[in-house]
Amino acid sequence: MLNTSTIYQVVYDYLASNEGIENIDALLEKWEATDPAKAMSGTPALITLCAALRDDMRTEANKASGKANIEKAMRAIIKNVPEHQRQLQGAFTSDGKQCVCDGFRAICPNTPLDLPAPPVPCTMDIGRWFADARHNAATPLETPSQGELKSYIKITKAENKAKYGKSASRQCVLWDFGEGRPAVNAVYLLDILTAFPDAAITCGTMTAPLYFSHADGEAILLPVRRND
Repeated sequence: MLNTSTIYQVVYDYLASNEGIENIDALLEKWEATDPAKAMSGTPALITLCAALRDDMRTEANKASGKANIEKAMRAIIKNVPEHQRQLQGAFTSDGKQCVCDGFRAICPNTPLDLPAPPVPCTMDIGRWFADARHNAATPLETPSQGELKSYIKITKAENKAKYGKSASRQCVLWDFGEGRPAVNAVYLLDILTAFPDAAITCGTMTAPLYFSHADGEAILLPVRRND
């Protein structure tokens, strides 16, 4: 039975040899998020299939290295990047470390993962954001468990559906760290704690990024304004 890597190699070799495509690696990065079933026929379909196979291989490699949860969180951040922010639509290097960022949160693992790069180079100085957060976020916060967060999100979404009906999906689920402490998007917080369970969380001002420190990496998360 053919495995994913064998099929990938066959398709890749065909595109490089028979189709004479010289910039195949650049094309694969560009087509990474495209569904092969929705691609047109011929060479574009094969490029999309090859990109999907490579993505599956990356996921398996990260799972084998014990970094599946970090990859899951990083992919969630990449998926949330707005269409116009092309420089953030992938994993990039800032200050010597691999990063992902969607404008609301950022994760930097200590060990780089095999993830697609953005279609255009990232020029944002994410490293500076982390340096500022490390220096300024000095007040410790209580780290919720993943189970506690998941239950809270599920219950709050059900309540929002009853309150707001069809517009419930537009309501941000807030996690409040308490009086005089910031509030954050609970789903974004869960993504970070999926990557870095039991991370130490610290904050500075009510509007400055929260800082997450963990043995496997670090993260930052912007607070949000409370509804009251």
